[in-house]
Amino acid sequence: MTNKKNIALFVASIGYGGTERVVSRLCNELVKYYNVTLVLIYKNIDLPIHEDVTIVCLSEKEEHYDNSPLFKLSSFLLSAYKYPKIIKQNKIDISVSFLIKQNIINGITKMRSPKLETIISERCFPSKTYGAFGKQLVKYFYNKNSSLFSNSVHINQDLQNNFSVKTPANVIYNPIYTRTEKPTFLSYSETNNPFQIVSVGRLNPVKNQISLIESIALVKEKVALNIYGIGPLEEELKARTSELHLNDCITFKGNSDTIDQEIVKHHCLVLTSLSEGFPNVILEAMSLGVPVIATNCKSGPLELLNDNQEVTIEAGDFYKAKYGLLVNVDDNEGLAKAISYYRNNQDLRANYSDLSFVKAKQYDISVIGKQLKQLIDSHLCVE
Repeated sequence: MTNKKNIALFVASIGYGGTERVVSRLCNELVKYYNVTLVLIYKNIDLPIHEDVTIVCLSEKEEHYDNSPLFKLSSFLLSAYKYPKIIKQNKIDISVSFLIKQNIINGITKMRSPKLETIISERCFPSKTYGAFGKQLVKYFYNKNSSLFSNSVHINQDLQNNFSVKTPANVIYNPIYTRTEKPTFLSYSETNNPFQIVSVGRLNPVKNQISLIESIALVKEKVALNIYGIGPLEEELKARTSELHLNDCITFKGNSDTIDQEIVKHHCLVLTSLSEGFPNVILEAMSLGVPVIATNCKSGPLELLNDNQEVTIEAGDFYKAKYGLLVNVDDNEGLAKAISYYRNNQDLRANYSDLSFVKAKQYDISVIGKQLKQLIDSHLCVE
């Protein structure tokens, strides 16, 4: 393709988080259509990036070099100063940013260069994530950009209704790499090893792994839980595991470079988040044919597991959605029942496995990449 336009994708780093995985995949897909510059605030690149993508790091420090408020503020101010210069130096036609800090900086850049087209992407459920100060920042700076896209209709509605964001909004779901052939379904029988459960996510309050650990204590059958991820709550979660005498059945596995190969070894995946944007890990599991249990939080699980059709879930119980099981947020009894139900109903798990595998193909990177290309092209004069 000749005369490619120049685009920038702006994110804090390329680590193991959901947004970072999305950006790395989009970089590798969009390079087919554009000259792509990946701009990072921190020098963290843990995921593969196409060799034709130009990478610019605004700082030589790694993201977790210093978590103090002063460091975070200084890195933000430095990035707000440097990013507009990078845009000009690389002759960027359109700037696409991800998450609030980068979205604010994109808005600042747009204010300094009004002819620049800027697209921002919100990945969290705003009302569950941003306080009063953050709300004012979102309201002011998000409205300075050309357009936005999120990965949930609920996020867009929240931005419009509760943050007064009037920027034209679109929904583009997270991309994954789907498979032509479905992996072998992992059957279960009581004479074999324990029922294998997997959880994947940063160990922080929002992911709410404490609820999963406490739910395991309520499951009467023999199960084994592997928790993948790292984060500030690791020691607290391990301590709670010990208090409940669950060290024999719960294992903390840290990060994995091949998380898909780990997920597929389990009978089900459980997500216990208090809030989400659009959880990549559910998509990953569905693309592997691994049945899912998820909290019916805002937002994402309902869209993925029940085509966004509202449900009512009784306290202490679960709901059999179209593509998996849904439970109420922080309902340990309901989650324990859902785990037992999967363990004791292999035919249902097998059916969900087949349905999920087909459903996941809607989110293949080739499909999602074209949707983002269409949005980008709407802001460009493509020859």
